[in-house]
Amino acid sequence: MIKKLVATFLTVLLLSGCGGMSTGVSIGDKEIKASEIQKSVDEILTARNNVDTSQMQLIDGPELLRTQAQFVIISQLLDQIAIDKKLTINQADVGARKADIISSIGGEAELPKALVGASLAASNFDAYLRILIISERLNSDLVATGMPQEQAAEEVTKLVTLTATKLGVKVDAKYGKWNPATASIEVGDATGGAVTPLP
Repeated sequence: MIKKLVATFLTVLLLSGCGGMSTGVSIGDKEIKASEIQKSVDEILTARNNVDTSQMQLIDGPELLRTQAQFVIISQLLDQIAIDKKLTINQADVGARKADIISSIGGEAELPKALVGASLAASNFDAYLRILIISERLNSDLVATGMPQEQAAEEVTKLVTLTATKLGVKVDAKYGKWNPATASIEVGDATGGAVTPLP
């Protein structure tokens, strides 16, 4: 299902670590600075101070940092797939989806709380909506050919993985270890190799 696909990718969307001028992740020839990823983390953490989070299960530390790095990667990969598949996603599409979501959560006033609950920086909301729209269109195009829904979702996931392999993805060790088989960042050596286990 599309929601399952997006959830997998967006489980991948929050992090907290040191900012800096170094490259955080690279996708093909596109480099995302660690400071840009940290900016999203800081925005999320600041937003938490403005809503009631007492009933929320929020992620912190390395997990938040890792998910934000993953979010950047998935966003870039799906944008590339949209180009390859000649899918046009314009601001009107994003705006319409935003209006739907805002309506479904009970209005604009509820948006900050919803974003905090999803560990999504407000500045990344439009990018998140693009991820949703692109993945849904890819899925619906496959279903239109007669492919079962479940298989279509699997094919979209495969396409993301293949695109990641084609472009090449590199991830700073502080976010975790890149797994090309799943196109995801997994928990890695938190010390970045600085500590060697005893034999």
